[in-house]
Amino acid sequence: MSKPQDNSATTNKTDTPSLHPKQVIKTSSCQALSGNGEIGYEFSLDNKKTLHIRITSNTGGGYFTGEHVALTEIESELFSQPDPSRLTSGALQPLFRGKSVNTPAFLMAALRNEGFVKPIGELKRFHQCVDAKSFKALIKKFTKVQKPQKLAMSSTTGQ
Repeated sequence: MSKPQDNSATTNKTDTPSLHPKQVIKTSSCQALSGNGEIGYEFSLDNKKTLHIRITSNTGGGYFTGEHVALTEIESELFSQPDPSRLTSGALQPLFRGKSVNTPAFLMAALRNEGFVKPIGELKRFHQCVDAKSFKALIKKFTKVQKPQKLAMSSTTGQ
Protein backbone atom coordinates (compact mmCIF):
# COMPACT_ATOMS: atom_id res chain seq x y z
CA MET A 1 0.00 0.00 0.00
CA SER A 2 1.37 3.42 -0.89
CA LYS A 3 1.26 6.38 1.43
CA PRO A 4 -0.85 9.40 0.48
CA GLN A 5 1.16 12.04 -1.35
CA ASP A 6 1.93 15.24 0.54
CA ASN A 7 1.06 18.18 -1.71
CA SER A 8 1.43 20.85 0.97
CA ALA A 9 4.43 22.47 -0.73
CA THR A 10 2.37 23.18 -3.83
CA THR A 11 -0.71 24.64 -2.18
CA ASN A 12 -1.47 28.28 -1.54
CA LYS A 13 -1.92 27.71 2.19
CA THR A 14 0.36 29.11 4.83
CA ASP A 15 2.87 26.71 6.31
CA THR A 16 2.24 27.58 9.96
CA PRO A 17 -0.71 29.08 11.76
CA SER A 18 -0.28 32.28 13.70
CA LEU A 19 0.91 31.44 17.19
CA HIS A 20 0.21 34.87 18.66
CA PRO A 21 -3.27 36.30 18.10
CA LYS A 22 -3.23 39.95 17.22
CA GLN A 23 -5.82 42.64 16.51
CA VAL A 24 -6.17 42.82 12.73
CA ILE A 25 -6.42 46.47 11.70
CA LYS A 26 -6.24 46.19 7.92
CA THR A 27 -6.54 43.54 5.24
CA SER A 28 -5.66 44.22 1.64
CA SER A 29 -4.24 42.70 -1.52
CA CYS A 30 -1.91 43.67 -4.32
CA GLN A 31 -0.35 42.28 -7.45
CA ALA A 32 2.68 40.03 -6.97
CA LEU A 33 6.01 41.51 -8.07
CA SER A 34 6.09 38.99 -10.92
CA GLY A 35 2.65 40.12 -12.07
CA ASN A 36 1.43 36.53 -11.69
CA GLY A 37 -1.35 36.56 -9.16
CA GLU A 38 -2.58 38.55 -6.23
CA ILE A 39 -1.05 38.61 -2.75
CA GLY A 40 -3.31 38.97 0.29
CA TYR A 41 -1.90 40.44 3.49
CA GLU A 42 -2.96 41.88 6.80
CA PHE A 43 -1.64 44.37 9.31
CA SER A 44 -2.19 43.74 12.99
CA LEU A 45 -1.25 45.09 16.40
CA ASP A 46 -0.08 43.01 19.32
CA ASN A 47 -0.91 43.82 22.95
CA LYS A 48 2.05 46.25 23.05
CA LYS A 49 0.69 48.06 19.96
CA THR A 50 3.59 46.84 17.81
CA LEU A 51 2.60 46.79 14.14
CA HIS A 52 2.93 43.46 12.30
CA ILE A 53 2.28 42.30 8.76
CA ARG A 54 1.71 38.81 7.42
CA ILE A 55 0.97 37.27 4.05
CA THR A 56 -2.43 35.57 4.02
CA SER A 57 -2.96 34.38 0.44
CA ASN A 58 -1.47 34.04 -3.02
CA THR A 59 -3.53 33.32 -6.12
CA GLY A 60 -0.51 32.85 -8.36
CA GLY A 61 0.74 29.67 -6.77
CA GLY A 62 3.73 29.25 -4.52
CA TYR A 63 4.28 28.35 -0.92
CA PHE A 64 4.60 31.10 1.69
CA THR A 65 5.03 31.61 5.41
CA GLY A 66 2.02 33.16 7.13
CA GLU A 67 3.78 34.34 10.26
CA HIS A 68 3.47 37.83 11.67
CA VAL A 69 6.56 40.02 11.24
CA ALA A 70 7.00 43.27 13.16
CA LEU A 71 7.46 46.32 10.96
CA THR A 72 10.32 47.38 13.23
CA GLU A 73 12.15 44.17 12.20
CA ILE A 74 11.47 44.91 8.54
CA GLU A 75 12.67 48.48 9.00
CA SER A 76 15.86 47.22 10.62
CA GLU A 77 16.57 44.80 7.76
CA LEU A 78 15.88 47.34 5.02
CA PHE A 79 17.95 50.13 6.56
CA SER A 80 20.85 47.79 7.36
CA GLN A 81 21.36 47.09 3.64
CA PRO A 82 24.43 48.61 1.96
CA ASP A 83 22.18 50.62 -0.38
CA PRO A 84 18.54 51.08 0.78
CA SER A 85 17.92 52.98 -2.47
CA ARG A 86 18.37 49.78 -4.50
CA LEU A 87 16.71 46.82 -2.79
CA THR A 88 15.43 43.45 -3.91
CA SER A 89 13.26 41.12 -1.89
CA GLY A 90 16.46 39.34 -0.90
CA ALA A 91 16.91 42.09 1.69
CA LEU A 92 14.00 40.53 3.60
CA GLN A 93 15.28 36.93 3.41
CA PRO A 94 16.94 37.04 6.88
CA LEU A 95 13.45 37.41 8.39
CA PHE A 96 12.48 34.01 6.94
CA ARG A 97 15.62 31.86 7.17
CA GLY A 98 14.81 28.20 6.70
CA LYS A 99 11.30 29.03 5.48
CA SER A 100 9.63 29.68 2.17
CA VAL A 101 11.80 31.59 -0.30
CA ASN A 102 8.68 33.16 -1.85
CA THR A 103 7.64 35.05 1.27
CA PRO A 104 10.20 37.89 0.99
CA ALA A 105 9.01 38.72 -2.53
CA PHE A 106 5.36 38.58 -1.49
CA LEU A 107 6.15 40.81 1.49
CA MET A 108 8.03 43.28 -0.74
CA ALA A 109 4.93 43.51 -2.96
CA ALA A 110 2.77 44.35 0.07
CA LEU A 111 5.30 46.91 1.34
CA ARG A 112 5.33 48.52 -2.11
CA ASN A 113 1.54 48.61 -2.18
CA GLU A 114 1.50 50.39 1.19
CA GLY A 115 4.21 52.93 0.31
CA PHE A 116 7.06 51.64 2.51
CA VAL A 117 9.14 50.98 -0.62
CA LYS A 118 8.84 52.36 -4.13
CA PRO A 119 9.70 50.70 -7.43
CA ILE A 120 12.75 51.95 -9.27
CA GLY A 121 11.52 52.91 -12.73
CA GLU A 122 10.26 49.97 -14.74
CA LEU A 123 12.39 47.43 -12.87
CA LYS A 124 10.03 44.93 -11.21
CA ARG A 125 12.61 43.50 -8.81
CA PHE A 126 14.29 46.68 -7.58
CA HIS A 127 12.88 49.02 -4.97
CA GLN A 128 13.91 52.06 -3.01
CA CYS A 129 13.01 52.30 0.66
CA VAL A 130 11.37 55.52 1.75
CA ASP A 131 13.51 57.56 4.16
CA ALA A 132 13.56 56.56 7.83
CA LYS A 133 11.30 59.45 8.89
CA SER A 134 8.63 58.50 6.31
CA PHE A 135 8.90 54.81 7.27
CA LYS A 136 8.24 55.65 10.93
CA ALA A 137 5.37 57.98 9.94
CA LEU A 138 3.71 55.14 7.99
CA ILE A 139 4.03 52.83 11.00
CA LYS A 140 2.53 55.52 13.24
CA LYS A 141 -0.38 56.00 10.83
CA PHE A 142 -1.26 52.31 11.10
CA THR A 143 -0.96 52.15 14.87
CA LYS A 144 -3.52 54.96 15.23
CA VAL A 145 -6.17 52.97 13.31
CA GLN A 146 -9.01 51.95 15.63
CA LYS A 147 -11.40 50.03 13.37
CA PRO A 148 -10.38 47.13 11.10
CA GLN A 149 -10.20 48.07 7.42
CA LYS A 150 -10.63 45.92 4.34
CA LEU A 151 -9.25 47.35 1.14
CA ALA A 152 -9.17 45.65 -2.22
CA MET A 153 -6.57 46.14 -4.92
CA SER A 154 -7.48 48.90 -7.34
CA SER A 155 -7.68 47.62 -10.89
CA THR A 156 -6.30 50.87 -12.28
CA THR A 157 -3.39 51.62 -9.97
CA GLY A 158 -2.48 48.24 -8.51
CA GLN A 159 -2.94 49.72 -5.05
